Amino acid sequence: MHALTKQLTEHIQEKYQLTDSILHESSYVQDKMNDQTVYSFETFWIPYGTSIIEEDDGTMLPEGTVQIAINPVTKRTTTLSLHGSILVHSVPNDLRDISTRIAWLESETGMIHGTHFMLEEENETFFSYVSCYDGVQLSPGCFIHLTLTENGQLDELFIYGPHPLEHRVESKSFTLTLEEIKSLIQQQIKWFSYLKTGHQYAHTVAETFVTQEGTILVPSKLDFTTSIEVNDVLTWTGLSSKTHKRHPFQSGETVTANDVITQTQHPDFRPIPQETVSACRAVINGIIQSEYPADSGQWVLRHIYRQDPYLAVTLSHAHPTSYADQYRRVTILIDAKTLQWIDLVDYQEYHAAFASVTAPELEDHQQDIIFNALRPYLSLTPRYVFDASKGQYVLCGLLDSNHAYLPATNEVVLLRDL
Repeated sequence: MHALTKQLTEHIQEKYQLTDSILHESSYVQDKMNDQTVYSFETFWIPYGTSIIEEDDGTMLPEGTVQIAINPVTKRTTTLSLHGSILVHSVPNDLRDISTRIAWLESETGMIHGTHFMLEEENETFFSYVSCYDGVQLSPGCFIHLTLTENGQLDELFIYGPHPLEHRVESKSFTLTLEEIKSLIQQQIKWFSYLKTGHQYAHTVAETFVTQEGTILVPSKLDFTTSIEVNDVLTWTGLSSKTHKRHPFQSGETVTANDVITQTQHPDFRPIPQETVSACRAVINGIIQSEYPADSGQWVLRHIYRQDPYLAVTLSHAHPTSYADQYRRVTILIDAKTLQWIDLVDYQEYHAAFASVTAPELEDHQQDIIFNALRPYLSLTPRYVFDASKGQYVLCGLLDSNHAYLPATNEVVLLRDL
């Protein structure tokens, strides 16, 4: 056993006093959170004298199994799951009392309620919290899910996402108003089709993050990855002379204790060399020629991005002739090292479902009608959004609406009713 693994195992055993359990399994996991690499040490503890049963339809965990994951650097617990009605040390026996619950969560996370995390949703046995900065939610951020048994005992604690104390936040006062961004709001009015006595059209405002300067900020995904924009049209002549066969899926490299010690960067953060882009383009051109032989000049290679251990390639129509064509996408996975073809996903079913839909053309006065109808139902909520270009969270306004405008009847209705 590696020295770090031994140290972390002893820490978990001592903190939760798992004296009647034995370590069944442990592993290191590498993850991406915003632009950082984060590690987790995951363990399964089972009671002495029991065993885990592997069956065709899943794994049977014995009563009393405890699943615990911690951050190997900070040693904060990120997962604590109890299988069966059992108690573990350092966890209150009854977490239904709000003061007891909050105090325990603060001690486990190192965060302060109301300053670093706040309640999002709750019922009698489930509590969901999101990370915040002085009461303003972070996007993307950390979330905490706490599930209790009927008698208030812990069932599961699950914490995922970037810890707010470990990221920079550009602190500002929120001053943005809806009136300041009227023209931007009108640009964000989108239409969609729904089935109700045939295809019907509705309009709503797309969820948008707006900076205090009045510009749109597209938030980075939590699992940020290296991406190259290509935008090349794929062309060929004749039939493909090469046979392209799919290869089986493969798992990535095993994460080790040494990776944690050296803080090895996640493979998805590695740059994609230009020679790889060129070779990848040639491979994709051949695959598309083989799969869609009559479509020379009809597909555009949009992006190549890392999805360890693969490179993922997205394609779309070069000359869309319908609403469905505009949104049809093909994604191809190839092995990052060998460039062998792994998989192809074509959202053809989506394309077929909306083949008869025609995008409505709106004149300026119609856009004004829609805007004025939706204006009372718009919200602009402060939200700290991670800006990858700055490497920090910046204060924005979340523009959103729960309503839609129906031009056929001149009504405004809740989206959920459609």
